[in-house]
Amino acid sequence: MAGKQNITIIDVAQKAGLSSATAGRVLGGYGNVSEKARLKVMKAAKELGYMPNAIAQSMKSQVTKTIGVLVGNIANPFFSEIIHSIEVKGAEAGYSVIIANTGEDIDEEVKAIKTLYAKRIDGLIIATAQPNDMILDASKKRLYAGDVPVVYIDRELLNVNELIIKADNFSGSYEATRYLIQKGHENIGLIASIFTSTMYERIDGYKKALSDAGMPCHKEYIKIGSTASVEEGNRFTKELLAQSAELTALFVLNNITCTGALLALREMNKKIGRDISFIAWDDFELAKILDPPLTTVTQDPKKMGELAAEKLFEKINAKRENKEWFGESTIVLKTQMIERQSCRDINLLK
Repeated sequence: MAGKQNITIIDVAQKAGLSSATAGRVLGGYGNVSEKARLKVMKAAKELGYMPNAIAQSMKSQVTKTIGVLVGNIANPFFSEIIHSIEVKGAEAGYSVIIANTGEDIDEEVKAIKTLYAKRIDGLIIATAQPNDMILDASKKRLYAGDVPVVYIDRELLNVNELIIKADNFSGSYEATRYLIQKGHENIGLIASIFTSTMYERIDGYKKALSDAGMPCHKEYIKIGSTASVEEGNRFTKELLAQSAELTALFVLNNITCTGALLALREMNKKIGRDISFIAWDDFELAKILDPPLTTVTQDPKKMGELAAEKLFEKINAKRENKEWFGESTIVLKTQMIERQSCRDINLLK
């Protein structure tokens, strides 16, 4: 057998002096065998350098030890950190991770889910691009909440009864808007990305802070995008400042559109903290070293990714044991506003 490239179960069985069926049960981890037989097979496998066929094993055990992670934009640092956390947790639990990037396109999202299911993943983590008010029909609902265990992150769907792990978007936005109001700002522009549940909650927090302060909410001050892109952030910023000269502050609810907004302000020669106050959602490294450093609302993507993986593995294990999973339906993680120097106190000028 010297020089043989593909060592099979038959080879292991022959070396151990046992049947192929017995060797298969030992190496596949199913069925009953004696401890003596198990030790013989494991010793033979080690000596031959046997490598299991993952595809064959998954067909036998109905387990692939693979999960899927679907996000709208992998270039978004928020999603990148979530994915990294999931991969770390996956490796600890012996799972491989397949990542699908949809470009915030709903049709691509549906295709990606079908592709992941075709690869026989054991579970799926989804940050959906579906609109906040989307009611799925029966066929779509089977995709988003079918037989494969699912955990949602960041964004949820109205009629899908699956665990969602998200940030406290409403409170984070409310706090940031109230902060600007307390600094004397009465005209605050808001730039949002695609209208997912996440954006809905953040916009709602903005509106509630204005209402509680007895201030009107001007629809023309709110820009909602369709692509969560740098280009939209740039365009919306220029449109807001061109049509609303009275604006004194901008609150940008997505870190990709934030990049576009910052570029627009530079192109318009607007000085942050002097000509316009600025708050960004999601902290990022450059926010600390910009001139001036940016005030941000930060989430905890690392914690979100870790929890998503842990809860998904719980659901997978429950299914494998034919048990019902009785975990939480919603996990909400706190946000935190990090105050820096990008917001001027207008009260001091009055």
